[in-house]
Amino acid sequence: MSERSNHSKKWKGGGKGGKWQHQTKTSTIESGDVGVFVTCDMGREKKALNEAIDLFSQALEDPSAQEDEQDTDDEDIEAQIQRELEGLQPNKDKPRQFRGVQLDMPCVTFVRLDPSIEPVQLVHRLCSEAHANPDVKKSRYIQRMHPMTKVHKTLSVDLAEFAKDILKPYFHSGGPPKTYAIRPSVRGNAKLNRDIVIKTVADAVGPEHPVNLKNYDYMILVDIAHNVIGMSVVGSDYDKLRRFNLAEIYNPSPKGGPTTPSTKKPKTQ
Repeated sequence: MSERSNHSKKWKGGGKGGKWQHQTKTSTIESGDVGVFVTCDMGREKKALNEAIDLFSQALEDPSAQEDEQDTDDEDIEAQIQRELEGLQPNKDKPRQFRGVQLDMPCVTFVRLDPSIEPVQLVHRLCSEAHANPDVKKSRYIQRMHPMTKVHKTLSVDLAEFAKDILKPYFHSGGPPKTYAIRPSVRGNAKLNRDIVIKTVADAVGPEHPVNLKNYDYMILVDIAHNVIGMSVVGSDYDKLRRFNLAEIYNPSPKGGPTTPSTKKPKTQ
């Protein structure tokens, strides 16, 4: 489906602190997109999507905005009113930082990010802040957030080449061997199952880097949802941060360990 003429703008919040939200009725994930898969309970997809966009927006608010507000003290009333009116108008020339994509599947949505935003850093920051301050709960509907450095359509992707491209900065740019683990998530795709993903990604990493389930230097995330696949590499505190599950950070409960290359045939999620 095309995204053309399928989005509307809604002003949320009163006064100067309000925000323009772009509500997408129909949208698709395209090859080359950067973003975050967001999971939630069934029936809460739209609420989780809006909550994620709000959370991301707050995390990336420009600190200089408060300084600009202080500068208005020396302006006359008419000038201040004009500034506020201008602030209420969406900037057509400024690229949208986030766009929500509602997927045709339960319990998972996608937030497309502007390419200037690094998804792993964004999600890691939010989860680190939540882990450090679990009593300050900032989300209600979001469960897991999986940052995707890049997304491809599964029908056209060369998984081996895709993996090498994502993994190069971490495993093939010099330095000593690194330990790693792989965590794939497969939803609604018969072409790429977990066995294929694990073997292909492990081959792309290479035998010089050993697998380590518990003390890994890097965790490789691979998310497949219907006809799209995304991949990213996160740090050694992934399990400490409850696998980027905000609900678990706020209300922790025991969970299993990460996935790594195996000879057994696991079930497709």
